[in-house]
Amino acid sequence: MTSNPVEAALRAVAAPLAIDEAAAPVDLRWGPLFAALDGRDEGDFLEAIELIYEGYLVHYRTGRLATIATGDRQTALLAGDVFYAHGLRTIASRGDVHSVELLTRLMSACSCLRSLGLPFTVDDALWAYTMAALAAVRAGVPPAEAGAFFDEIDAELGTGAPADASARAAAAAAALCLPDPAPLEAVFARLRPPVGVPVRSSAQ
Repeated sequence: MTSNPVEAALRAVAAPLAIDEAAAPVDLRWGPLFAALDGRDEGDFLEAIELIYEGYLVHYRTGRLATIATGDRQTALLAGDVFYAHGLRTIASRGDVHSVELLTRLMSACSCLRSLGLPFTVDDALWAYTMAALAAVRAGVPPAEAGAFFDEIDAELGTGAPADASARAAAAAAALCLPDPAPLEAVFARLRPPVGVPVRSSAQ
């Protein structure tokens, strides 16, 4: 049993999937960043973000809860979809269509990035931007303004890999003018490769 309600929600979704469930504590990632930027204590929203992130991890990386045999792509896709659906349904049940739109655009962009084999740090930069955009919209920034970054990225993904996507995500997030951008700046700083170190693709 876990005393963390967000982790408990993740494990509750994982339990019926008939997959090997990791016993180690779950390292929450984007939910805490969103909470720091948003300044509210809304556990269901954090749960939804982490559920969607778990779905992404199961699809493209390594799940924190779901241990799926290497090469079992069908199970990974089905399990990931279950996590996605639970997370999006939680946010949709609040009537928050703008947050649902931002998160679905994030998932679409990440799918394209994986097909191009770009470094996972690019995905991470888009996740960080999306947490900023979610908080900004809830603070009153027009949804169209928060979604403009994805308009640019989507247009470029139609013809190939977007140029300098991570740096542009950081700049776009800064332009949202959140009250306390320090947690976001720290995340983007960790995503920047050290000077002189080449960036490797996810296929390397």
